[in-house]
Amino acid sequence: MLLRRIFPNMYKVPDSAPVESRKASLYLLRCVFLMGIRSPPKRFFFIYVLWSCALNLSSTFYQPIGFLAGYVSHLSQFTPSQFLTSLQVAFNAWSCSTKVIIVWILVKRFDRANEILDELDKVVTLPSERERVHRTAANSNWIFFCYMGVYVVYASSTALIAAIMGVPSFQNYYPVLDWHASRFQFWLQSGLEYFAMLGACFQDVCVDCYPVNYILPLRAHMAIFRERLLQLGTDPDEKPQQRYEKLIDCIKHHKILLSYCDNLRPLVGGTIFVQFLVVGLVLGFTIINIAVFANFGSRIAAMSFVCCIMLETTPFCTLCNYLADDCYRLADALFESNWIEQDERYKKIVLQFLQTLQKPIVFMAGNIFSISVATNLTATKFSFSVFTLVKQMNIAEKLAKSGSNIEY
Repeated sequence: MLLRRIFPNMYKVPDSAPVESRKASLYLLRCVFLMGIRSPPKRFFFIYVLWSCALNLSSTFYQPIGFLAGYVSHLSQFTPSQFLTSLQVAFNAWSCSTKVIIVWILVKRFDRANEILDELDKVVTLPSERERVHRTAANSNWIFFCYMGVYVVYASSTALIAAIMGVPSFQNYYPVLDWHASRFQFWLQSGLEYFAMLGACFQDVCVDCYPVNYILPLRAHMAIFRERLLQLGTDPDEKPQQRYEKLIDCIKHHKILLSYCDNLRPLVGGTIFVQFLVVGLVLGFTIINIAVFANFGSRIAAMSFVCCIMLETTPFCTLCNYLADDCYRLADALFESNWIEQDERYKKIVLQFLQTLQKPIVFMAGNIFSISVATNLTATKFSFSVFTLVKQMNIAEKLAKSGSNIEY
């Protein structure tokens, strides 16, 4: 009950409640605001700017530099497991910073998407349709908090295991600080790294989960639209002109759905493309660490990291496949409607509309390749190529020998 009071939109509201598809991204957009990438509110202008600077300087901008500087300054002090743990997160941190910048530039498209959802909500009238939208909004918010939980568990488990082992999580470089010098500096660096990683996880949840939060209501409206197409021409009391006008309204409705997708394409294409570039490499380093170097505690942290990486692309790629199937169902629904008994003008419009519906909605990653389960599998399989290359070149054995020679 307490959770329901704090986060009421995680639960389905009664079917009689007004339809608000934008609530599917309610908590997402609140977190995007807390990322410090929206326009500062007038009432808390300086507080918001200070928070934005603190979070983005530590997580978006300095953390990728800190990883690189840490390798340059004390690479010889890493054990193989620590190095691979740091390296896998470093690549993901660089990709996360890039995705945050892309979302920062295009953040107003979230608002435009919600405005389009408001237009789509206007035609939702039946109780079953309202129930579908309400259920989708609640599920979308649940998914967002599931993402948040997985990412926070990874950051916290990594920090805890590193503290037990007596080393900072990733051994980033911080000017003036030397964690070997004293316990105070060790805990200060560990705290700074944990804050930066929590901030990065917070950002990563937003830039990885927003495609899911915005595609789920789209699929709900496409299912409702399919039912409208099936009902075309079935009312015996309608006049031919009324049926024609309903068909035209459906065409306009479909154009709104397409405009919603066009609005999201630059955002989705940029962030998913960046993630596809690094997912195989990051998973490859993680598999090597789990299979060769990691102890029990490090394996737990590495497995939670694998879950985070898979969440960055797999759910949305799966939804893209479902979205293509939804488009084919729309074409089938129009074909199954009562169009054969209509006049010639109606039939011509139906045939033209049918050709449009047969074109699936496809999101492209960087305008290079389509986002789908097949593409995700291809990118993921690269991790096994990385693992095979490392084994064939005996890099793991060389790292193990160099790690055994490190003196503490």
